[in-house]
Amino acid sequence: MHQKNKAGFTLTELMAVVIIVAVLAGIAFGSYKKAVERSRFAEGQVAGATVAEAVSRYYYDNLDTSYASTMPQASYLDVGFASDRSCTLNPSSKHCFRTQYFEVLIQSDRVKVSRVQGNKAKDYYFYYYPEFLGQKAEECGSLTQAGADLCKSMGYTDCSGSGASVLCSKP
Repeated sequence: MHQKNKAGFTLTELMAVVIIVAVLAGIAFGSYKKAVERSRFAEGQVAGATVAEAVSRYYYDNLDTSYASTMPQASYLDVGFASDRSCTLNPSSKHCFRTQYFEVLIQSDRVKVSRVQGNKAKDYYFYYYPEFLGQKAEECGSLTQAGADLCKSMGYTDCSGSGASVLCSKP
């Protein structure tokens, strides 16, 4: 008699391997998405800080302290972004910059940096206060729970508000 040697894997063994690989891929993809958003968060921080510093330089250079009545237009500032685009949240504003992921708006008492996706605000935003106003340096606010969690994970732990509507500053 001739006995057959078993070679290969059974269908059950292959299915178990596929399920394990799928679970690991799901975990890795979630971690990848969080890492990408954290890097974009850092890009927004740099954009906001750059514009806030340029606003402060504008007022120091022009010896103008009436900030609320004479906000500098974006074209007056020595700021340029590599992927400069036209603003979508504030399309008619002359006080606005847009990068691929953020829209930076010069407001009457601060600089607001909004995370955008397409033409809509997404998840979170920052406030930067020009140095000469003597206020807090920066704050992070959220539009969703994911945005609030991201603000907190990036070091903005002094928070007020609840749920998705939270405004945090660094201690």
